[in-house]
Amino acid sequence: MSTSISTNSTNQQQQKQQQNTNKQSGGIAWAGSLVGSQNPVNLGYRYSHAHKRYKRTNADGTPYNEEDEDGNEKLPENIVVQFSNREGEEVGNHMDIPTNSNVDAMSALIHSILDDDVDDDDDDDINKKKKKKSNYNPYSFYAKIERNGVIDDVEITSTLANLIRDHKISTEQVLGLTFQPLAIFRVRPVTRCTDTMPGHTEAILHVSYSPDGRHLASGGGDTTVRFWDINTNLPRYTGKVHKNHVLCTAWSPDGKRFASGDKNGLLVLWDPTKGTPSCNLRAHHKYITNIAWEPMHKNQGACERLVTASKDALCKIWNVRTRQCLATLAGHLDCVE
Repeated sequence: MSTSISTNSTNQQQQKQQQNTNKQSGGIAWAGSLVGSQNPVNLGYRYSHAHKRYKRTNADGTPYNEEDEDGNEKLPENIVVQFSNREGEEVGNHMDIPTNSNVDAMSALIHSILDDDVDDDDDDDINKKKKKKSNYNPYSFYAKIERNGVIDDVEITSTLANLIRDHKISTEQVLGLTFQPLAIFRVRPVTRCTDTMPGHTEAILHVSYSPDGRHLASGGGDTTVRFWDINTNLPRYTGKVHKNHVLCTAWSPDGKRFASGDKNGLLVLWDPTKGTPSCNLRAHHKYITNIAWEPMHKNQGACERLVTASKDALCKIWNVRTRQCLATLAGHLDCVE
């Protein structure tokens, strides 16, 4: 009997020594989530030592922020938001949505909230629901952000996570989001061809309307420039001066002159009322990519200067009346489009 009593007392002493050792060494236990904690003093860590509490910090003493694989600050997976329309009326209750939600996902959520009163068991309501689905309207979302003491509406263009990182928004508070519908412009597709104007024997490379909209000019791979009458859909004149593909055309702002450039770098000026060339200029060593006339109000309505761009990395300003190059603009390292 005495032997058993002494053994039990020895075991009790060893257990007390182990408990004292554990108290001295201390330990860490997880005590819950930081997000949504009812006790703001609780930092999410419980230590066995009653007189010490520790927080993770960087070497310089700043709070430690865990980062994801891309090097960005790691955010909670969800955030609580409150949606409101542009009149300021709250729509739905507080919602816990993912922080990686984008505009399309939030638009679908708003549609589901607004259409939640539709009863799927009623055929009439089903037809209404299908009609609403066909008339799906996108939404834009804005968050109220305080900048230098002024509250401003910031549009969400990507995800909530990017908004939170860019503007350092707290994830511990409810984020208010305002939504408003976007305008949709529906363009009817072209279902038929109104007119066909045959004439070019090769590919048409450039077309341009006259400033008054009554005439049309085109240049093509058959080296011709054709002037068209859009009322009769017939060619008025055919110019055969170019020896290579006609790549660009341009009307003067007053409609009295017309210019065309080809793949050989030749600039041809035309009288569109007669369809005859007025002069030929060897403008560039490589093909001309674009032609632009000076605006009418810049030279008292004279409309006698234009600029040509080329693959030789040069832009040249010409006076079509004197047929002289006024300036050569260099600086580009490659083709000027």
